[in-house]
Amino acid sequence: MKIVQLCPYDMSRPGGVQRHVRDLSRWLTAQGHETRVLCPPTPGTAPGTEGMITTLGRSRLIGAHGTEFELSFAAPRALAAATRDLRDWGADVVHMHTPWTPFVTSQLWSRLRLPSVATVHATLPAPNARGLTDRFIRSAATRILPACDRVVVPSDAPLEMLRRVLPTLEPTILPPTIDLSDWAAAAQPRRAGPLEIAFLGRLEPRKGLDVALAAWALIAKALPHARLSIAGDGPMRAQADAARSDRVTVLGRPDDAQARALLGRADILLAPAPYGESFGLILLEAMAAGCLPVAAANAGYASVLTGPGTALLVPPNDPKALADKVIAMASPPQAVRDWAAAAADRYDVARVGPAYLHLYEDILSAR
Repeated sequence: MKIVQLCPYDMSRPGGVQRHVRDLSRWLTAQGHETRVLCPPTPGTAPGTEGMITTLGRSRLIGAHGTEFELSFAAPRALAAATRDLRDWGADVVHMHTPWTPFVTSQLWSRLRLPSVATVHATLPAPNARGLTDRFIRSAATRILPACDRVVVPSDAPLEMLRRVLPTLEPTILPPTIDLSDWAAAAQPRRAGPLEIAFLGRLEPRKGLDVALAAWALIAKALPHARLSIAGDGPMRAQADAARSDRVTVLGRPDDAQARALLGRADILLAPAPYGESFGLILLEAMAAGCLPVAAANAGYASVLTGPGTALLVPPNDPKALADKVIAMASPPQAVRDWAAAAADRYDVARVGPAYLHLYEDILSAR
């Protein structure tokens, strides 16, 4: 089978969708299926091809809903060339991710006219949300999703709003998946000593950096030897830099190896994202690396931290609850540690990848 993955984000920028697209594509290739990834280029760079990844059009970063993403566009001539190339290659099926993100991926999808899957990685805006961005997203969703052979949601989190916008749609729940083997290999034996806490992700309101910093002020008083490492970049970098001290290290945006090393030696990951999460790949990476996530109980994170894992959840936008939970988890129950290691393994690409392959085969046979 020849599979096209359409990612709306710069694949060189860290992000859960990018990791899912990359690791699933590598797994599919290892199973003998040819896979190509198309995405916008890094803002300010020219399009091109490297390995299985081809960049198309032009892009620039914009901000909306407390986060940043690529606004991209490809000229008709570039789209026509990419369409011919994929058809000549013999593409069988298209998997489009967050399809309403403007514009390159939906531009190419509409021209390919192949059997297609769309994954809704984010919750749709409410029908009564009247902002320009919200109206654009709803309009694009109502145009694109019903035209796909199958719509996938990562968890129950996006379902309520999706059904309010498209009540006749019948999505499939299938979690995103990544290769967790390198994260597990990065795990270090936990030793007695100062509690090591990490914040890893975009430095922006949607990831809850402000909540993490407010909670740290309380944690630092209660645990005078605890240390915090902040790894990432984004619009709140100045707030992170202002928190630097002999106990707070700001590392900037890490590459994959640095991120794995950070979680491999940390005891606790702060994951206080207050909203907008449909899953929680960062939680799985932490647990695979032996690091317990203390997370806001948004719908996406709560879909991952189930059973004994609910002990790691706190109310969103509550720095005191986050601090209290971290202090309590300085000596976590063994049942929670045992659950975390097993829970992460259930989402590894070796376990979930076959379900995606079956999905592609299913829509091809239906066609």
